[in-house]
Amino acid sequence: MSHEKHNSQWMIDHVHNTARFFTENPHISWMVLVFTALWGIYGFLKMPQRKDPDLPVKVAMAICPWPGVESEKVEELITRRIEEKMAENVTVKKIESTTRVGVSFVWVELQESVSEPGKEFDDIKLRLDDMRDLPEGAGPIQFVKDFGSTAALMLTVASPRVNDVQVELRAKTIERAIAKVRGNDDARVSVVYGFPASVAHDGVRRSFGAFVQQAVQDGVIRDTRLFEGSGFVGVDAMSGKDDAAILKYGFNYLKSHLRVSEIHPDAWQPAIIRHIGETSKKIAEVMADKYTYRDLNDYADLIKRTFQTIPQVSKIDIAGNLEERVYLSYSQERLASYGIPVNQIGKILSARNTPISGGMIEVNGRNITIDPSGEFTSEKEIGDVIIAQPKNGPPVYLRDVAEINRSYESPARYLNFYTWKDANGNWQRTRAVTLAIQMRPGEKIGDFGKAVDATLANLKTALPEDLIYARTSDQPLQVEENVDLFMNSLYEAIILVVIIALVGFWEWRSAFLLSLSIPLTLAMTFGMIWLLGIDIQQVSIASLIIALGLLVDDPVVAGDSIKRGLAEGLKPIHAAWIGPTKLATAILYATITNIVAYLPFLMLSGDQGLFLYSLPVVLTCSLIASRIVSMAFIPLLGYYILRPDRKPEKPMSEKRTQGFTGWYYRTGTWAIQHRWKVMLGAVVMLVVGFGIGSRLKTQYFPKDLSYLSYIDIWLPEDASLYATRGIASEAEAIVREVAAEYGNKHENSDVLESLTTFVGGGGPRFWFSLSPEPRQQNYATIIIQVKDKHDTQHLLEELQTELTKRIAGARINARQLETGPPVGVPISIRIAGDDATTLKKLSQKVQAILRSIPTAERVHDDWGAENFAVNLDIDADRANLSGITNLDIAASTSTGMNGYQISVLREGDKQIPILARLRMDERAQLSDINNLYVYSMQTAQKIQLKQISNSSLTMKQETIKRRNQFRTITTSAFPTAGYLPSEVLALALPKIKELERTLPPGYKLTIAGEAEKQAEGFGQVGVVMLVSIIMIFMALVIQFKNAVKPLLVFAAIPFGAAGALVVLWIMDAPFGFMAFLGVASLIGVIVSHVIVLFDFIEEKHVEGAPLMEALLDAGIVRLRPVLITVGATVFALFPLASHGGPLWEPLCYAQIGGLTIATFVTLILVPVLYSIFVLDFKIVKWERNTINNE
Repeated sequence: MSHEKHNSQWMIDHVHNTARFFTENPHISWMVLVFTALWGIYGFLKMPQRKDPDLPVKVAMAICPWPGVESEKVEELITRRIEEKMAENVTVKKIESTTRVGVSFVWVELQESVSEPGKEFDDIKLRLDDMRDLPEGAGPIQFVKDFGSTAALMLTVASPRVNDVQVELRAKTIERAIAKVRGNDDARVSVVYGFPASVAHDGVRRSFGAFVQQAVQDGVIRDTRLFEGSGFVGVDAMSGKDDAAILKYGFNYLKSHLRVSEIHPDAWQPAIIRHIGETSKKIAEVMADKYTYRDLNDYADLIKRTFQTIPQVSKIDIAGNLEERVYLSYSQERLASYGIPVNQIGKILSARNTPISGGMIEVNGRNITIDPSGEFTSEKEIGDVIIAQPKNGPPVYLRDVAEINRSYESPARYLNFYTWKDANGNWQRTRAVTLAIQMRPGEKIGDFGKAVDATLANLKTALPEDLIYARTSDQPLQVEENVDLFMNSLYEAIILVVIIALVGFWEWRSAFLLSLSIPLTLAMTFGMIWLLGIDIQQVSIASLIIALGLLVDDPVVAGDSIKRGLAEGLKPIHAAWIGPTKLATAILYATITNIVAYLPFLMLSGDQGLFLYSLPVVLTCSLIASRIVSMAFIPLLGYYILRPDRKPEKPMSEKRTQGFTGWYYRTGTWAIQHRWKVMLGAVVMLVVGFGIGSRLKTQYFPKDLSYLSYIDIWLPEDASLYATRGIASEAEAIVREVAAEYGNKHENSDVLESLTTFVGGGGPRFWFSLSPEPRQQNYATIIIQVKDKHDTQHLLEELQTELTKRIAGARINARQLETGPPVGVPISIRIAGDDATTLKKLSQKVQAILRSIPTAERVHDDWGAENFAVNLDIDADRANLSGITNLDIAASTSTGMNGYQISVLREGDKQIPILARLRMDERAQLSDINNLYVYSMQTAQKIQLKQISNSSLTMKQETIKRRNQFRTITTSAFPTAGYLPSEVLALALPKIKELERTLPPGYKLTIAGEAEKQAEGFGQVGVVMLVSIIMIFMALVIQFKNAVKPLLVFAAIPFGAAGALVVLWIMDAPFGFMAFLGVASLIGVIVSHVIVLFDFIEEKHVEGAPLMEALLDAGIVRLRPVLITVGATVFALFPLASHGGPLWEPLCYAQIGGLTIATFVTLILVPVLYSIFVLDFKIVKWERNTINNE
């Protein structure tokens, strides 16, 4: 005791440090304390908020169309050249491409080290713009450098159903038309087809008449009577078929005789009416949505322009809007009879429809503009254009040879539908458009959401009252809920830490001091991370929860040392700073140890590094803040709060024999005396722990816990949008049915909120790890929104089973959103090479391997099957004699089948293309190709295609994938419900490796998917762990000035890792990236506790204490602060494990298990190891006269 007093007196006389300054200058200290609190509050309020860390996607996409050209030719002449140009940029990391018939998509990804991706993308764009020698008809190349931007809000604007008044008005008109032709014969049946007024009546009448004629020939109907009115045509007839049979026949006729995909999107489904009195009911069942696509486009455009005035909004994209077109549907026979080639019509319209100014004239000092008024203002004006003037006849108007229809792009390439429940609880599916609204960087998403709400509320007065608005992806709401959830976890953790402190100290003053240190440390942490530009999101808040146990370590030790000083009789003004000063070195090195355990995680690269960037930053800031608080504010507050215990502290001799400390001393004594038996038991524990760990399943990152999920729908490569739309509609019905059944089974009948469907391509990027598919007619996606996010996973498992069982001819995947870096399809094997046939054969072998595994399902490759193509074998001699070139043939077939633009119709700021193409009934069959007229561009010669060529069907590859400038086919699969991808791959890997050894020269097989990402991620964490160990070892060598003692400190680490693995096994949690992170981060926490223990051992060594007493007295003295800090750390993780979702559970389990086991190892095994190093190995020196007969 006299030694301690002398030491304290010396410190009073000679030591001047931060702790003493803050204790002896209370006015300055309180001012700094208040400033720190205000700084933290201000930083917290100003920090942007988001659900997940911002992952800048350094990916851009180039799109180059070449309509009608086979994929192999597009690959050779477009895709490869774009890839070569992109590869010239030195920062490019990866190039991937998809080549389809008529279009090339090329994605370029930059290296992680690129800090200014926009600059590099601009360089790549300039290189692509220099490609001047594209094949004729190809291009232009569109470069999309904001491909990776994520929408903060998706607002879907949908049409309601027509109201009862509109239905009744239309039904009365149709009813009168039916009654007029039917009379009183109720045995008859009427088929009615409705269409928009903008559609040419003549064309519909002709097509409907052809259908009626064919139906009569096939015996479906007889005794027909046609009728029509404004916006509808119909037939009243006798029929022996029921309604379903008539409708089925009608749909089959449409598919076989007409182009179903070109039917006007605003048209109705056919209605079957048997009794005139039920006309209103039947029309209500089929009548289209209230608002047309044009209406929705106009409303969306108004919303977009208004939202762009909001300061927090950066960019808005509209998905699902159909562009209008004016179609001139001509009969080639009619044109041929007048001798008018199609390209001549284009020249005539261009000359007539001119926006060129007529000049200006000056009159009396005024400039007057001359407007020739030559532009078209309506479809009627287009039809009134004279296209020919026969010598002996009247002029030929365009309306005489072509039907003029105003419609949308036909066939449609991209559609959006919204499924919702009406006021009566009935599901409705209506047409929609979706606005993808992005937020400016650095803004608070809560303010963004409020601004959008307020603007939309004001805007609704200018829009129809019944228009439907739905937030189909709502990040402001998700962020608010997620931040609230994590903040509540933080508050719960703080309460648990205070309770642990109260129990541990068993007196309110010390617990109160600790409870004051927590908000001060958090305030300083918030202030620092705000200056560093960190957002409030799940990783940063979870980092604070993880740090909570660490940041109370220093205040607990500092507070405990003040209590010991008071117990030793020091004045409060002296004990307040002398106690923390005595342990300043130990606290400093413990802090450094924890910092260097986490800070190397900044070395993680790629998406995982960006995703977890805030974790080491926040933890480092919190530990630095904790160090400052323990050496500045704890002495200040301790002076006012702490008092010496009323009962004098028990002498060490009494502590060694009584209570829990007495049990600890006796146990420790036995363990040291039987140290080799204890070590053997410890080794057995390690073997068992790591043996259990080897049985853990592995997983990279878990799926996200979200209200949103989605369904990918893939049809064969040659499927039309109409076919894809039909399958998507079937899938929606199954989703509604399965959701209802799931709700009934789980006492929650209302599970489903809404469905948002995009047909013909992916929707907007509404999730950071989601990569939307490019536009392709054989693909659709359905975004599912549920009311309780905990239902998502189980609902999708049931849904996948039903979708696979009930929908044939399509590949359908129900997918959860990913958390962490994107993986895509979890089980993937890539094979790269040159020959397409060889790649397909190798892929089939891999598919056979995967299909042989019972736990693998939905096995497929990403090239798809070959599809039919029409091959025109041109007779060169006949073509030459006829004055026809191959270019003439290609132009004529393309114009006839698909149409070409000949002019525009201007309406305000809109320019509506005018396209000429054959009538639908002249190009609906494959045989119609042979009847096409081919016009020479050089002469007036025309000839039917069948006279100069022979057509035949051939098989062609529709899709070709490439990766880093080599053809690459990827074979993929999904695990069945209840299994992880790693389990499936483990079974397939031996056969895949065997196949790899037999690959032909020049071919390469790579394991992709989750395994590739996991190997990369685990490798990086392994390097980080090694760096942490080296840095901690160096810090300990500097502290102890000895290279052996740090090895004793490290002795507890393997036991912590074993404990972590055992708890993961008990909780049935996979060993993934976050679990590995938890194990790696245990190092610093464990070592920091051992350091404080070692500091006391070294202190007693200097004093000349016997070895046994020094080792076990250290445990007794440090027992309370160690147990409090470990208890605080462990219990603080409980709320995060409970509320943090699947991402944080493995990390929490690993740290809870590791710290719990390591603590007991620290208190028992470290003294045993120390004694072995002194007594047996004699590596650590301890004076013999103090060994005391151990």
